[in-house]
Amino acid sequence: MPVTPSKSSAVPLADPAASVPTFVAFMTAFGEAQQLLKTRMQNDAEQGLGPLHLRALCLCQRNPGAPQQQLVQSLTRDKGQIARLIRDLEERGLLVRTPDARDGRVWLLTVTPEGDKKCAWFSALEASVAHDLLGSLSAADSKRLNQVLQTVQAQLDRLGSDV
Repeated sequence: MPVTPSKSSAVPLADPAASVPTFVAFMTAFGEAQQLLKTRMQNDAEQGLGPLHLRALCLCQRNPGAPQQQLVQSLTRDKGQIARLIRDLEERGLLVRTPDARDGRVWLLTVTPEGDKKCAWFSALEASVAHDLLGSLSAADSKRLNQVLQTVQAQLDRLGSDV
């Protein structure tokens, strides 16, 4: 199967295949970390709310009154998926949408007191999982990992803009 070359701005490796083991390790660790978070969420019986729902809710909590479009951009999801997610959160009484007084086409998002409780629970759960996964790293290793992940995210952002 032919591979489409990327428009990467990274310095190419002498052997592009050399990055494959790192990529596989990254994807494996990421998948297992996601599964651990989901398992702990299920164990705490958070009925029907997945990590994406809770991440969106917590983003709204940190940015009260932010427009719905900001959530689309922050979560890098399509408008339809975010609209369904917001409708679900609203139906559960966790989020309120109000039209922007300046532009009635724009919806502003505010978390309800019940939504605040869910955010507190999810933030504590994320902190627990983060500690269990990364707590044994030295401060220097943690800082370096964060730098590497920021570099990877920047590259993803660049590649995403090429699409």
